[in-house]
Amino acid sequence: MSPDTREFLAAVREAIDIPTPATIGDREAFMRLLEDRVLDAVVALNGALGEPSASDWGLGWHTEYLRKQLATKPPTTYRHHGADGGAA
Repeated sequence: MSPDTREFLAAVREAIDIPTPATIGDREAFMRLLEDRVLDAVVALNGALGEPSASDWGLGWHTEYLRKQLATKPPTTYRHHGADGGAA
């Protein structure tokens, strides 16, 4: 696997692998955020795969696009379990 492919796949994983909500009450905010991040990942995937509706500007460009989108949607809008096992 090329380094560019690995970086792109890591960005897609980053988009969809967000922390689990801490409580049932946090689930709605979690789902909204996850939906937004999945849509960004789909746009990047379409571009990377050269879909007709997306620009084919190279894998590096699509990786950077996705990472920029994700930076505007961090998993801070809901309480979740942190790496230490407690709610963050």
